[in-house]
Amino acid sequence: MKTKLTIFVLMLLALSSCSKSFKQIDVKTLKDNPVSLFADDWMVVTAGTSTDYNLMTISWGALGNLWGYPTATIYVRDSRNTFTYMNRERYFTLCAFGEECRDKLKVIGSKSGRDIDKVKATGLTPLYTDLGNVYYKEARLVLECEKVYFDDFAPNNFLDPAVVKIYNNEPSLHRVFVGKILNVWVK
Repeated sequence: MKTKLTIFVLMLLALSSCSKSFKQIDVKTLKDNPVSLFADDWMVVTAGTSTDYNLMTISWGALGNLWGYPTATIYVRDSRNTFTYMNRERYFTLCAFGEECRDKLKVIGSKSGRDIDKVKATGLTPLYTDLGNVYYKEARLVLECEKVYFDDFAPNNFLDPAVVKIYNNEPSLHRVFVGKILNVWVK
């Protein structure tokens, strides 16, 4: 009986939202709150090629319109492994996951790709866009972006003392990356 119950549970898991296929939508029809996507849901940014990529969680970001097209703006600290990939590559993806993937996101956000294979450690399933960019079967939302701008935070430009305190005793700052949103897929 216990074996049948285990098989039944595994079948239910296989039929979960992670197995649904993606549907491409216009970014202007996106229903998610962009602040919550970053601050609460922890987006995952991935940059690289199908054979050499890295992913990390990000809680700082914005979606909007800049220079006449939809954009995603993210911030990556120069000490992060993903920083090298973001600088090197032309494209990146942003993925949002459901709450059932929170433990996976904790691993992605707390471990470095220099030390472990985050995909193997979390069991995520990499998929590839037509442009060859990596996203994940388990995601519920995917934004594919083309990098169009970057710049580094300038400490002298921080006007809010609370922001200055974030970087006290920190040798590294964040780089701003702006990506033109090329494609959006949802489940």
